[in-house]
Amino acid sequence: MKAEELEIFRMAILRVLDSNRTRFGLGLPAIAVHLVRFGFVTGTFGSEKDFSSAIADELQYLGDKGFVEEALKLVSRENRAWRITAAGIALLDQRG
Repeated sequence: MKAEELEIFRMAILRVLDSNRTRFGLGLPAIAVHLVRFGFVTGTFGSEKDFSSAIADELQYLGDKGFVEEALKLVSRENRAWRITAAGIALLDQRG
């Protein structure tokens, strides 16, 4: 993915998380479903596994930057959920 497309993908993830500002956050499957409205579909990435992996990688990147955080610390790593932080909301407000 080109740098420009990657930036759009990251902003789309933030917008999805911004639309659900609950303390419970959203898991990978829910984020993937909502990314469709931004034009990101499984076929774009090759397979559903590749799509989920790309989302997880970007969530890690956005988390490292302080824009998202893991919402629930569950026993199973497959059931992780993320939510947007105040810094992520500020970034979206700044970008319009």
